[in-house]
Amino acid sequence: MEYRAFALKYRPQSFEEVVGQEHVVLALKKAITTGRFHHAYLFCGPRGVGKTSLARVLAKALNCSRGPTISPCRECLSCQEITKGTSLDVIEIDGASNRGIEDIKSLRENVKLAPSYSRYKIYIIDEVHQITPDGFNALLKTLEEPPSHVKFIFATTHPHKIPPTILSRCQKFQFHLLPLEKIVEKLKKIVEKENIESDEEILYAIAKASAGSIRDAESLLDQVVPLLLEKKISWDITSILGIIEEDLVNRMVKFIVEKNLKQALEFIDKLCCEGKDLGNFLDSLIEHLKDLILSRISPKAFQELVTISPQTKEFLSKQADLISAEEVLKIIDLLIEAKDWSRKLNSLRIPLELALIKFCYSSGRTYPDDFRLNNLNSNFNPKRALEKDEDDNLISQEIKDSFEEALLEEKKEFALEKDVEEELKSDTFSISGEDLREKWPQVIEEIKKKKVTLASYLSEAKIFIEGNLLNIGFLKKHIFHKEVLEKETNRRLLEKILEKVLSYPLKVKFVMLEEKSNSKEEKEASSASFSKSSDSEFINQLLDTFEGEIDTFHE
Repeated sequence: MEYRAFALKYRPQSFEEVVGQEHVVLALKKAITTGRFHHAYLFCGPRGVGKTSLARVLAKALNCSRGPTISPCRECLSCQEITKGTSLDVIEIDGASNRGIEDIKSLRENVKLAPSYSRYKIYIIDEVHQITPDGFNALLKTLEEPPSHVKFIFATTHPHKIPPTILSRCQKFQFHLLPLEKIVEKLKKIVEKENIESDEEILYAIAKASAGSIRDAESLLDQVVPLLLEKKISWDITSILGIIEEDLVNRMVKFIVEKNLKQALEFIDKLCCEGKDLGNFLDSLIEHLKDLILSRISPKAFQELVTISPQTKEFLSKQADLISAEEVLKIIDLLIEAKDWSRKLNSLRIPLELALIKFCYSSGRTYPDDFRLNNLNSNFNPKRALEKDEDDNLISQEIKDSFEEALLEEKKEFALEKDVEEELKSDTFSISGEDLREKWPQVIEEIKKKKVTLASYLSEAKIFIEGNLLNIGFLKKHIFHKEVLEKETNRRLLEKILEKVLSYPLKVKFVMLEEKSNSKEEKEASSASFSKSSDSEFINQLLDTFEGEIDTFHE
């Protein structure tokens, strides 16, 4: 016997067999029982949800020898020919290949002819949105006032591409993606009829991979049946389909909630060794974490989700009680950032592992508010803060020691800054622009020993002195340099090195400059960091802005 694909073999043949579109089925059945069936129907919705199949069932209901009836007999000549696709009175047309005005003119001529032996001549036009504007215009009059023996059933995945004049002459029915449970239920019936043994987890994985399309689910099941017959283990099947089982994602969610970094990293290594697609895994993980937040915010909406199994819903509901929404949002942001970095690094494993490390060790890598400089006070106790992590056997003693040293160093720098401020208040320092110009390369060289990038940025700067305030200016094209140097740690580092080189404590201020010179000579003058030439328009602007004097400007 010739093999038939599941999507064809188990195609719905009656209203009762249509899965997941009860709202459409009920409306059509009521129309038939009351004798109020329209001359044109438009079935629209995603692919693989039953639009064309239901169109055939409706054609059977209208042309059955016992009809019109909501229960076609499937035995009469009309029903059998519609099932086989050989009926002369039910014409299926592909809108993509019969889209021109000549094709529609031919259709207009044929609709005038009476049906061969059936009650109605029914035209089923799939992907009707592919018809050209001229073709729609030619169809318009026929669609508005068709012969009494003609019915139109249109199907499309893009109803917005259909002209409003056509839409207004049809009864429109919107088809939905199928719930996960409905697809699994259909797959169970198929494996039972085929005498195939399959784990429920595999069926749920197939249903989820189909993304709400019953046809895609049947095709995927068709693909894995040979492996099911050979009793292959489940991960072989899911690997072939590129499917990530819910159980794997659930395990990672559990590790994240528990902040069990060791198990999480070992789990990622296992996925890589098994050849799992980390991209699919990461997408599924982000979606799971989103559902976890939804379970806290709106339990009702969470229970109505059709993309996860009941077992996963129960699991996520329990995990939601063990973690705050803020922490979930934080790990989601880190995972999305990892996905972005993967495109630059051409690797997903490294950014993914780093995201998990950042999340689990965030308290050790980012100072809490109590540790920040502006909050340091007599109650500051880094030892007490570190004691919070003493029970975490994953944090090495070296990390604790380096963390404590960093905190103490920051506190010392804070005290130094306070001393400098007090000294600036009590004493008056002065340094000439000439001295600053001579020693500025040495300042940059000292900065370079600490941070090469900062030295590079400062080499693009324009400098001038106002009392004890050093103004460092940048052109608009170097705004990034200014923003980096303005960071508190970088500013303090620069002031510390200035004091070391100049033997005077200076405060630093970063400003934006505007370059208005266009000629070659003017550009050369402006690049010579604050020349003494009073003819330079650039220098005059600086003098007006900072109320300086011409003899105070030096490079």
